[in-house]
Amino acid sequence: MDFPASLFPPFMLWSANGLMSLVVLAALWRLPLARLWNNEFTHVYFAACVVLLLLWNTGVGVLPALNFHLLGMTVVTLMFGWRYAVLAALIVTAGTIVNQHGHWSAIGLNALVSGCVPVLVTELMLRLARRRLPHNFFVYVYVNGFLAAGLSTVLASLTGALLMLLADSTSAAWLSYQYFPYFPLLFFAEALINGLIMTGLVAMRPGWVASFDDALYLNGK
Repeated sequence: MDFPASLFPPFMLWSANGLMSLVVLAALWRLPLARLWNNEFTHVYFAACVVLLLLWNTGVGVLPALNFHLLGMTVVTLMFGWRYAVLAALIVTAGTIVNQHGHWSAIGLNALVSGCVPVLVTELMLRLARRRLPHNFFVYVYVNGFLAAGLSTVLASLTGALLMLLADSTSAAWLSYQYFPYFPLLFFAEALINGLIMTGLVAMRPGWVASFDDALYLNGK
């Protein structure tokens, strides 16, 4: 979802910017910076950011602020960890603002909703699966890839709709009729794309996926 700054009061925009600043500081704390000196990592990471930028700028909107597009944050979180995923969300949000000639005061709001909410959902489900579910390839792919991606886009969309309601930019009746019915499509599209990508990555390029451990998910299975 892409939020024009004009739809929100200044206090909401700057509160979101303040919160996003805290999230970025948390991500930078203990960030494994040594990985940036690995050429393969940097090439893959910034290539992923470019792909995200393309995804976020290709969508269909029902209002200027309610655009349907794939998020792709589950793949990025599983590949690079939540800290680098948060930074990727900030980079891609900044690129989207430049591309769409948006207002910089909305960078925090957009990065939180489209980036940090999916990162949070994916990270929590990854930790839950590791603690409560069997450690095998299929659990990793279906729970952490498919299910986490689908839930993340639905929760991000719900968060965006709630913010619109709080800002009095739309009505609950309109959302119920024109927006919420699309959630099943959002869920399955996001789940399918992220799940297929993760399946291919762990099968062909497991070294690119920081959250996948051969010893944990494959050996002895």
